[in-house]
Amino acid sequence: MNTISKTYLLLIVPILALFLLILTNVDPVSAQIGVPAGSYKNSCKDIQVMPGSVLWAQCEKTDGKFEKSTLRFAQCEGDISNNNGKLSCKQKPGKQPPSGSYKNSCKDIRVDGKELKAKCEKRNGSWNNTKLNYKDCKGDITNNNGELSCNGGGGGGSKIPKGSYRDSCKNSYVEGGTLYSNCKKNNGGWNKSSMNYKNCNKDIKNDNGKLTCGGGNNSNFPKGSYKKSCKNLYKEGNLLEADCKNDNGKWKHSSIKYKNCNNGIQNDNGRLRCN
Repeated sequence: MNTISKTYLLLIVPILALFLLILTNVDPVSAQIGVPAGSYKNSCKDIQVMPGSVLWAQCEKTDGKFEKSTLRFAQCEGDISNNNGKLSCKQKPGKQPPSGSYKNSCKDIRVDGKELKAKCEKRNGSWNNTKLNYKDCKGDITNNNGELSCNGGGGGGSKIPKGSYRDSCKNSYVEGGTLYSNCKKNNGGWNKSSMNYKNCNKDIKNDNGKLTCGGGNNSNFPKGSYKKSCKNLYKEGNLLEADCKNDNGKWKHSSIKYKNCNNGIQNDNGRLRCN
């Protein structure tokens, strides 16, 4: 072996050794181009980035099982975490999705201009990509068998009654006078339930996986005589909504910001008003 070859080997061998040492200490996930940082890496596997800035992974749930999850991470601010098998993050200001019961059974939720986009669960358990012009929606945004739907005017979609059941039920829909929903039980499981809601003038609630009418839940709503002639009560933040009977006996949907109603709330000809 000539002098030049020996010199070349003396130079290249240490470089190769250093390169191999670096490779053995690199996290394979971190080495992937474009994979965002976050605590989710501690409990998720098979992590990859899909077209459209979609993060895909299998994440561990509290019961030890793994669940497939996706997240559009371009709008994330701060840490991306694993929330019981689901990738989650804090959305950047100005891009927060609107509130609504649809969040119980939809994922990959994002806002694109005036459109709310999500992947929502259908009654058969499959998932459907759907979108809604949410700016025109004046009521609750629901998941109607895999389709984003506006309940209460604007945006399109069929109406489902108000009630606290929305906080823990999903895939709700109405046929005739019957309300159908899939409601969470106390043990964390889900139960398909239905009820005739037309004659219910109290809160529709989820009682351990079963839709029920009225009961003690009315005590969770602001005080006032409106409870005697209003039904389908629903409260979110400072907003109280209800269907109230007017002087002609017809039901009218009404809402009010109730925090300053110190003397209670009344039904004034189908409209909620402070006393």
